[in-house]
Amino acid sequence: MAKIVTIGDRTFSTKKAALEEIRAVRDRYPDGLRLNHNDYLFIRDLLSLHTEAEEKIGAGVSHFTVATETEFGGRNRHFVLHRHDGTFTDFSFGHCLNPGSKDRNDRLLALRQAIKEQTWAFRDREFSSGKQIVCPFENLILTPDTCQIDHEAPWTFDALVNAWLAAQGNAIQAVQITPPADNQLVGQMTDTAQIVSWRSFHLSNARLRLLSIRGNLSGARRGEKLEVDSAPTWPS
Repeated sequence: MAKIVTIGDRTFSTKKAALEEIRAVRDRYPDGLRLNHNDYLFIRDLLSLHTEAEEKIGAGVSHFTVATETEFGGRNRHFVLHRHDGTFTDFSFGHCLNPGSKDRNDRLLALRQAIKEQTWAFRDREFSSGKQIVCPFENLILTPDTCQIDHEAPWTFDALVNAWLAAQGNAIQAVQITPPADNQLVGQMTDTAQIVSWRSFHLSNARLRLLSIRGNLSGARRGEKLEVDSAPTWPS
């Protein structure tokens, strides 16, 4: 049964419906423009669901805007909270709707951040060859600015993380990262031994490829993911 989501005085029949409305608010605004009063009230109520709402609010909310960041070869539009004292910070609306997943997601993002030089180096090598690169799912010609870097199945990013953690005898909670801070979209790994181990593991075992944004979201792509739901066997 779908879970009803309540944001302030508004009720949504499903989490998907709530996300669609949040994204509709976000996408109505160009970067830097203040949200109008009604949208401000809705996003303020959404922020109250965040596990770190008190720290985020700080001196009090003056207004909200939208900003765009690029990370891991993608494009992320998110809300920015501006406080009465002139300071500001970002917050994840996904975390507001999924507070229980925040701890794991923060660590997964830190793990992605730790190997971004490897993924970007792969992208640069592919395009430096001069060959035409085409998305395997959408038959679209790719450029460095329009591609996304993907971990090829069955060794998706999550599968690599799980295999590395198993080899270390650790759970995801054992990954040490920086504490939350204003405008820190992605935390950083802090344990040097973990960083060296994870980067070495990823470099040796990841199979990267380039996809279009649309291809990464395509039905064929989703079908591929469904086929690898069970954990693959690590090669000996």
